[in-house]
Order: sequence, then C-alpha cells, then structure tokens
Amino acid sequence: MVMVSLIGFALRLEHALTFDGPLRGADYEAHVPGVRWMMHHYRPFNFTQEVSGQVRYQPPLWYALGAGILALTGAERSIALLALLGWVVRQLLLVRLLKEAIPEHRWSALVAVAINAFLPLSVLTDGKVNPEGLHTTLFMVALYALWRVEREACTPEGISKQTALWFGVWSGLAVLTKATAGVLPMVGAVVFAAQALRDRRRFGPRAVPRRVLVPAAFAALAWIVVAGWWCGPNLVKYHHPFPHQWNLDPQPTEPVLYRRPLGWALPFEWRQYIERPVIHSDTDPRPNFWAAMITGAWTDFYNRGFCRLRGGGFTTKVWGAEWPGKYGGPAWNVSLHCIALFQCLLALGFVITPIAVYASWFVLRHSQRTQGQRGSLALPVASALVTFFVMLFALAFPYDTNAVSNPRYILAAATPMAACWAIMLAEIKLPRQWKRALHALCLGAIALVGVLVLIERLG
Repeated sequence: MVMVSLIGFALRLEHALTFDGPLRGADYEAHVPGVRWMMHHYRPFNFTQEVSGQVRYQPPLWYALGAGILALTGAERSIALLALLGWVVRQLLLVRLLKEAIPEHRWSALVAVAINAFLPLSVLTDGKVNPEGLHTTLFMVALYALWRVEREACTPEGISKQTALWFGVWSGLAVLTKATAGVLPMVGAVVFAAQALRDRRRFGPRAVPRRVLVPAAFAALAWIVVAGWWCGPNLVKYHHPFPHQWNLDPQPTEPVLYRRPLGWALPFEWRQYIERPVIHSDTDPRPNFWAAMITGAWTDFYNRGFCRLRGGGFTTKVWGAEWPGKYGGPAWNVSLHCIALFQCLLALGFVITPIAVYASWFVLRHSQRTQGQRGSLALPVASALVTFFVMLFALAFPYDTNAVSNPRYILAAATPMAACWAIMLAEIKLPRQWKRALHALCLGAIALVGVLVLIERLG
C-alpha cells in the first residue's frame, strides 16, 4: 500500500509542477484572479462584478486559503498544494477506514487504495489550481466522521456528541468550499433517521432522543455555526443557500424536465465516446450525462494536455484545437497515440465502473441486512447523491458550451466508492477460489490503469 500511495503522490506532484496553468489549467485564468482579489479584499465575492462570472458565486474558503499560500510563497502554482496534500489526507483516511472496517482483508483494502491512487480523473484534478481537490478532501473528512457515527451507533454507549459535532464542522467547511457538499447534511439525515428507527426497535422510543436526536442536533448546530454565516444571507437575499451565477441570469423558459432530451439521461450513448474519448464541442459527441461522466473519469475528456504521447498523426476534432486565439489552436491537437491510450483506459473503465457501482449497492444492502453492524449507509448514499445533484445541475442549466457535465464535479464520490469496493470484496460470500479470482481481476485491471497513466504522463 505504501508503494502504491507513493506512486500516486508522485504522479500528482509531477502534474502540479508541470501543467500549463494559464492556458489549460481547468479555469485557472478565473480562479487565480479570484485568489488575488481575496488577498486584497478579505471577504467573500458575493457576486461582485470585479471578478469572473466563473468565480463570483463561489464559496470563499479555497480562495482564502489560496490567498494565504500565494501571499506566503509568491508562486501561483503553489496553490496546488491544497489539492495535492488533500489527496494525501484522503488516502490516509481511506487506509484508516478500511483498517477499522475490514482489518483482516489487506488484499481487499489494496484494491481501494490502488484505484484511489491511479484513477485518471483524480490524478488530473489533484494537481490543479482550483477548488475541487480541497472540496473533495473536506467532503471525505466529513464522510469519515459520519462513518464513525455509524460505528458508534452500534455500541451500548451510542453516538458521541463529539463525533457528531465533528461531522457538522467538516460538513460546514466542505460547503464553504463548493456547493456540492450541500448533500452532506442530507446524507447525515439519512444515517441519523435510519439509526433512530433501529434504536426505537431495540431500546424503545425513549432511548431515541438520547442516542440519536441529541447527537444529530449537535451536528446540525455545528454546521450552522460554521456555514450559516454564508448560507443564511444567501437564502434571504437570493432564496438559495448557495446560489450560482446562472440563478441570477435569465433562465430557459422551459420546465426543468423539458430542458434535455430523454436520451441525455439514459446510459445508452457510447459509440461516439468510444471512438474519440475527448470532447470536440458542445454537440460532438452528442451530450449524454453518463457517457460524459464515465469517459471523463478515465480519460482527459476536456483536453487539458494530460497525455504527452506523440506520433501516429493527430486529430483536430478535440476541445480547443480548432479555436482561434489564446485558449486554443494547433497546440491543442491530440496525437492518435493518446486517443488509442484513452480508448484502452475507457475499456478498463467499462470493467471497473460497474464493479464499483455494484459494490456501493452491496455495501448499502449489507448495512440493512446486518442492522448497521457491517457495511455503511453513509458511503454509498453520499456517492449516489453527489452524482444525482451534479446531474440535476446539468439538467437545470443545460449550457454545454460551459462544460456543465464536467466529470471533475463528481470527484467527491470516488474515494467513498473505492471504500465500498474494498468492503464488498471482503464481505461478499463466494467460494475461496472465486474470491481470489475476483481480487486478481480487480487488481489486474487497476494495475493496467496505473501503467497506462504512467505511460500517459511520461510520454
């Protein structure tokens, strides 16, 4: 596990040191001026016209921390430390969670640690200067605290107020980084409600307030203290706890469910994505939520220059290559060797992704079957809600020219799903030889992913 984690860290460090920030840095040209604005104004943006529309609606925490790092170092690239060190925290938390959940299943744990190290989307994002890395880390810290709540709920003492309090604190900090973390209170509500029902059956109605409702109130109070100063005024002024810039702009007149064709929401649109796993424009390939998310998890979907392979010719039918001016042109062409490598990664993704999705379902059902003693509600529910709310965002704002179906928006689901995968491998009831074969399949597929990512970066 140590060696796998060191390779994962090296991949992210190398990317953080070498990515082309001003031109292909995933909104770098918007985020860095936002950080500089924060250095001089010491307050949230609150939709000020002085910064880019990509920034002015954003919560303030990442920008405030980035401003501190920039003031200390003077180097814009150093802000990527928030994402890089954040991944280290997530990796350590994943190892700790699995040591507590499946202490005698090291091979199962290795599967989760390895995919968390080599997932292409994670390597691509965790070396960038944008809020995604920090948000994903704070999201996972909060989710680990909620997982501890689940474990404590099974003890005679019940859920401690301290653990519930920490869940509220970390959830509040996460939502001060990115609005996607607004799902965490919902996940917490599911976990506390399920435990209240179990305790009512086991100990009677009078035990529920002490064992569940009081800790839940501590969590809610902590969240309000940490994030209420940001969400409360937004709710009063804009009727939304974390409004987007597009909430204030003219909206499509059609009802939400009319804004996308049905095919966009169904997982049946793959041919164009397999043939060329890098997007060309907002209409090529035909927009499909599931194809964009899965393709983007395994390839450089928005053409950020992640692959360095040369030779074999090139294609201009990729994002940015045919644009005139600063943010596009021939330098954005993608070699056909990179396209072939992306196709191999996507093929592996077609094997790995269904296993990970099934693992999340397995862990959810295992928690129900064991009355919360094993498995987890928090991990799979969080992954599902993140994906659902990203889908809802792309449905509400169908502006594909603005990359609304961006795969990096679901990065927060990756580590929880990796944990579910390991727990499933450890807990599933299969004959020993079949279980060994399943572990071998998983580790082999992930090893191939790691090798391809190394080839992709080393060129």
